[in-house]
Amino acid sequence: MTAEGKLGQLVEKKKAFLKAFMPASESVEEYLEALLISEERGEKIAHLTWVADHLGVAAPSALEMLKKLEKEGYVVYKARQGIELTEKGRIIAQRIIRAHRLTEVMMKETLKTDIREETVCGMEHHMDEEFMDALCTLLKHPRYCPHGNAIPKGKCCP
Repeated sequence: MTAEGKLGQLVEKKKAFLKAFMPASESVEEYLEALLISEERGEKIAHLTWVADHLGVAAPSALEMLKKLEKEGYVVYKARQGIELTEKGRIIAQRIIRAHRLTEVMMKETLKTDIREETVCGMEHHMDEEFMDALCTLLKHPRYCPHGNAIPKGKCCP
């Protein structure tokens, strides 16, 4: 094999590695979080218009992103029926929701400040599992956020 061919193989291997191990973008995480919130509200399957309204985007933009998420294996999109999370999408959505709700508890109960959604939304995307488990332990493993929504359990939870 030529040096050029070997280089091409290395580039493809690197792309495959990054695709498998790179975290989802913040925008992907926001869509997955919205879909899990829809489920929590009792919707078996989320609808495009609800997702678009919830995220404050136009329906065509939401549709484009949902098709991308389907191609990446995060959701199953059924035209005129709705969107369902796959297990891969659900894992990410639960992680983001856990980070979001733990941050709300921290702000309200520990820091004694108002919950600032823009701060919470900014922080939720940058927490790793170790940090979330440490925060959860510090907060004594809360089961609900200040809004009454369930907080997904982590490895640290009894």
